[in-house]
Amino acid sequence: MTSTAQYDHIVVGGGSAGCIVAARLAESGARVLLLEAGDEAGDHPETLSSDGFKDAFANDATMFHRMASPQIDGSGKAKFVGTGRGMGGSGSVNGMVYTRGDVRDFENWPAGWQWDDNLPAFQAIEDKLGIRSREPTPFVQRFIDAACAAGLERKDGMNDGDLRGVVGANTMNFEGEWRRSSYVAWLHGNRPASLTVSCQSQATRILFDEQRRATGVEYRQNGQTKQATLSGELVLTAGALETPRLLMLSGVGPAANLDEVGISVVQDAPGVGQHLLDHPNVGLVYKSKDPVDFTYPQVYAFDNAERPADAPKDQKADTCFVLFAVSPTIKHTMLRMGPVTALPGKLYHIAPLRALIRGLIHLIFAIPGVKRSLGGIFGLLVILGKPHSRGSIRLRSANPDEPADIDLAYFRESRDKEIVEAGIRKARSIAAQPQLADCRPLNPTAKPDTPPDKLWAAIHGVSMTTFHFAGTCRMGDDPDSPLDSELRVKGLANVRVADASAMPEVPVSALNAPSMMIGYRAADFILGESTP
Repeated sequence: MTSTAQYDHIVVGGGSAGCIVAARLAESGARVLLLEAGDEAGDHPETLSSDGFKDAFANDATMFHRMASPQIDGSGKAKFVGTGRGMGGSGSVNGMVYTRGDVRDFENWPAGWQWDDNLPAFQAIEDKLGIRSREPTPFVQRFIDAACAAGLERKDGMNDGDLRGVVGANTMNFEGEWRRSSYVAWLHGNRPASLTVSCQSQATRILFDEQRRATGVEYRQNGQTKQATLSGELVLTAGALETPRLLMLSGVGPAANLDEVGISVVQDAPGVGQHLLDHPNVGLVYKSKDPVDFTYPQVYAFDNAERPADAPKDQKADTCFVLFAVSPTIKHTMLRMGPVTALPGKLYHIAPLRALIRGLIHLIFAIPGVKRSLGGIFGLLVILGKPHSRGSIRLRSANPDEPADIDLAYFRESRDKEIVEAGIRKARSIAAQPQLADCRPLNPTAKPDTPPDKLWAAIHGVSMTTFHFAGTCRMGDDPDSPLDSELRVKGLANVRVADASAMPEVPVSALNAPSMMIGYRAADFILGESTP
């Protein structure tokens, strides 16, 4: 066991929120340690490129391999729930979509977290990132026109807070060939002198004194167990799947689960690991006579799935629709997901077997005509934006190397099933418009004559995460919410959570922008209360 110097603040997780928290605290002159389980971004240049998300998704070094428990839906399938790994976190491997959300998404957040309260943070982040949209290509414009014919309204940017019944070119955080993640904007080439970044440093336990004050963090780096101590605040920004796990490994969580695995209880916090939210998606696949001419998921639509095309847009948006091209991403998706599906359990962790599967995939795509045959294939994702089902995370063991039990609970509430069915009908109606008349459905979810029993078998088979995990350490005034409205863990003296874990309700849109907003505001809270 080795110890490091004492810091004013320690931030665990160098992702979208963590980079902002660490940079802003260090800019104030505080001595800050940022612990990141993955590599420096420069070790994987694709995480800095505006076109690198496909390569990053297929790279084992830039994505955590993590599987949820098999779903209780008849399929018995375990879902892949990997997230970004390395400086920038998921913000360095995602599709660079930047959306604040809808005004109504924040209505049920605690006082002080409504739309107007969050605007200053959003605006400061956008000034730093320099967000922008991509001009629609001819095929993308055809989709927009078809969506408008199906009852949606054209709106580009989508950051005015009204996402009801709209379609358009979404804002994205890029500039030319460069990704503009929070890491790039706040830390790349411009780290404050008082910030220490420690990569390849997996936090394993928070250290507490008898007053339940965090005194430091234990972590592993290069096979060594180390400790870092602090005098100020500990900020957890490891994401909605890792932050609650670290709290529970440290004795903060549901006492029954901690007792079960032999961890001494520091703070009985029943809500830690509960209320897991995500945006499950279902893909509808089509074949166009003409090649698809775009590579980015650059156009989005939002609506209340059950709203008739000619009805007023007066209900909260609960569904997101995304147009994506199959050809530019299918190879990289197969390189990631092929080993996941072919090598279940511990077999996946045998590197030569993963290499074998990926070698076969490379061979398939080297066959003449394979890429050409995929050129006209595109998909419509139906994303359940406001799920009613709630999952959970529980410890299986006190061993930090043992994965947690992640229950996604997709479509467990009947209301979610109704919304997804309505979303599929709406997506089919878009594809049926004259602007897309040359396109034919390829899979059961896209075909309008698929009977209900076969439709749900198909949904369970193709549904997957949109990597928007949230809610597992939600803030709120009720006793089941682990955090107060300033992101402090209740019952602990100096620990805050500043990532998507804190969201009491998930926005209908992508979570990158709201996660950065939470990180920005966390720094405001800390800087307003303490000085180094």
